[in-house]
Amino acid sequence: MNRFRSLRTAAVLVVLGGLVAAAVAVASAQAAANKPYTANVHQTLDTPGSFTLTLANDPNASQSLGSANFTPPAGFVLGVVAGKGGTNADGFDVKIVGNVVQFRAKSSSQALAKSQTVSADVTVTSGIAGCASAKWIVEAKQSNDFSGQPGNDMTLNPASDLTPLGSFEIADIGTPIAVDPFFTPAILLQKYTSSTVAYDTCHNVKGDYSGAALTHHGLTGATISPSTSLSWTSGTGTVDITPVYSETDNTITVKDGTTGISDTSNLFDTQQKICTFADLDLCSWQNGNGSIKANAAKPATGSLGVGFDPAANVTWDCGGNPLGDTVITISPHDTPSADYQVTITYSKQVSGTGSANSFVVCESTDNGGSFHQLFACSTYPTPVPPAQLPDCVVDQKRVTGGALQIILNLQPGDPYVGGK
Repeated sequence: MNRFRSLRTAAVLVVLGGLVAAAVAVASAQAAANKPYTANVHQTLDTPGSFTLTLANDPNASQSLGSANFTPPAGFVLGVVAGKGGTNADGFDVKIVGNVVQFRAKSSSQALAKSQTVSADVTVTSGIAGCASAKWIVEAKQSNDFSGQPGNDMTLNPASDLTPLGSFEIADIGTPIAVDPFFTPAILLQKYTSSTVAYDTCHNVKGDYSGAALTHHGLTGATISPSTSLSWTSGTGTVDITPVYSETDNTITVKDGTTGISDTSNLFDTQQKICTFADLDLCSWQNGNGSIKANAAKPATGSLGVGFDPAANVTWDCGGNPLGDTVITISPHDTPSADYQVTITYSKQVSGTGSANSFVVCESTDNGGSFHQLFACSTYPTPVPPAQLPDCVVDQKRVTGGALQIILNLQPGDPYVGGK
């Protein structure tokens, strides 16, 4: 009987011992849950090889944060601590020991209180090129001497970002190609979708990225959605662009506000171009079947775009009697300061057989809102530089095959986004 009671007593003691251990573990977890903090690592001001490490104690934390260790990705070799920042920078010492960045409060009273931060810029001398993982590891404790296991541990906020952004890459945006049917607009007001991939510092797709501001050059009047950022999914951001008017040499720029990391897209056009400064001395455009053609000397900078305006109802006599869809939009961009000429040739199929002088050239500088007649340049006195001729007709005549040729003298610039 005595031995039986001893065995039962021993068994009961074992069970109680297990319950005590479980209670200690629960208490430790509860203590850590009351000590949340955030840690972030990002590239310093778009400076490859320099990283900013930041600690922030949670606004609802019940304890102060006294110490932390940041361990770089495998293969990274740390250089020096280049500077400190944050609301409590003076209260911390930051140094590199054994390739680990150590944050230590100078005293327990100088540890991070609620909502306080401390950061440090550190350099990496090697290991980034060809690296496999860009993720840093962080541990933080309540004590300022990084001691006390396990109840002294702080709890990392899941929203922390320890995989730094390294770069953006914007996929090339294509220029629309006019299709062939007669009088099909060359300006294709189709929706463009631009795709930007965010990469970390090891050039892996940064699937959790969801920031970046969006700016653009050109695209006046276009509908851009989202208008000031991008829509991100799994590290790829997209923006939809629906042009309104014909423009050339458009770009979009994506920029991260924290790091300054940015990328600018290729030049793209919402219409076919007649020519750019990089083209041959004389460049030309024509519609699908060649019934309307336009030629011009290349500009010194920028580009000169030509195409049908699909919206305007322009007439040859500036008031009535329309002659089909023979409307052309000329949309210069960054053209030189001097006048320039454009030669437009309408086939006999389009212009008929009437006298060349019977045609009236009408111009709109408000995208079809109003029109005025262009007169022969010879009716104006020769201007004294820097004065310039107004927009006018240099010559209009029938040429080989009965085609109607009109040569225009146009003032520089683009007075309205819709062109002339």
